Amino acid sequence: MSKIVAAVIALSLVALIVAAADIPPARIDLVGAEIYSIDQGHSLVGFDIDFLGLSTVHGTFNDYQATILYDEAHPERSSATVLIDAASINTNNQFRDRDLKSDKFFDVAKYPQIRFQSTRIERKGANDFVVHGNLTIKDVTKEIALPMKRTVSRRADSAWGNIRIGGTGGVRVKRNDFHVDGRPAAAAFAMLADDVDIRLEILGNRFNYDKWSWSSKEKPSIGEAIFQTATEKDGAAAAAQLRDAKANHAGDYTLEPGQVGIAVNRLMQRRRVADALAVLEAALELWPNEPGFHARAGEAYATLGRRDDAVREYEKATALYPRGTEAMEMLRRLR
Repeated sequence: MSKIVAAVIALSLVALIVAAADIPPARIDLVGAEIYSIDQGHSLVGFDIDFLGLSTVHGTFNDYQATILYDEAHPERSSATVLIDAASINTNNQFRDRDLKSDKFFDVAKYPQIRFQSTRIERKGANDFVVHGNLTIKDVTKEIALPMKRTVSRRADSAWGNIRIGGTGGVRVKRNDFHVDGRPAAAAFAMLADDVDIRLEILGNRFNYDKWSWSSKEKPSIGEAIFQTATEKDGAAAAAQLRDAKANHAGDYTLEPGQVGIAVNRLMQRRRVADALAVLEAALELWPNEPGFHARAGEAYATLGRRDDAVREYEKATALYPRGTEAMEMLRRLR
């Protein structure tokens, strides 16, 4: 590779990083924060428990989702909702995992979810915090205090320009407090200590939708078409184009909710919220049972300061998808 080519590539990469870093906060006026999901591929929800004083059993939960409403300037004003699929427990031993899922321990058939919702955050230092909240396991809810260290301040990653935040932390809880006690009691279950150390490594994410691809291998993407119209004209023109495509030209486009969603998110990313909302109103006429459209409409209304409309749309999103942590967390803040 010549020095000139290498220099061009390096400068291009620097330009991408700088441009991504300049993405303004997608702050929502009514809650004073940005919405972040969790990057499961680069996060960890784990635990450690002593076995007979001889070794430590290490485990993870492999399926979970979370929404963090994050305020970079005042992290103590942030909040979070986390849902963990109890059946996704993994201690690298199928027989032990089977017991842990049974009614002796987590009873996942009756209690499929573990939930944590923050109630307040204390700032202890520049990057040190204590997150107070309610942890629900099985039929028990207890308040815990979770020390967390911010490891990633709000920044764009160098690969895709996604906006990232991150932190690590942990807390010790007693499994018997949550009825994860091996019922019916037997000597065998006393082999495990009562104390359980929970470990968290969290990488939050806001996608850079400019990097998402349009699906247009065979037909033009309706998302790309309406995004171009919204960019050149406005959201009302894009909404009219979407309605017309659905009614009269369905065979001419890749006419899928996901493609429309990319267009909406690109508009939201550019802070063209009113234009995004115009497209969303048309999309919801055509696909009224898409929880993602209701959630984006809720975000748009909240950003525009329209609380009642935002609550209505997030309630619809929850009705369609009860496990959606964004709707749960946004409704807590909006109310």
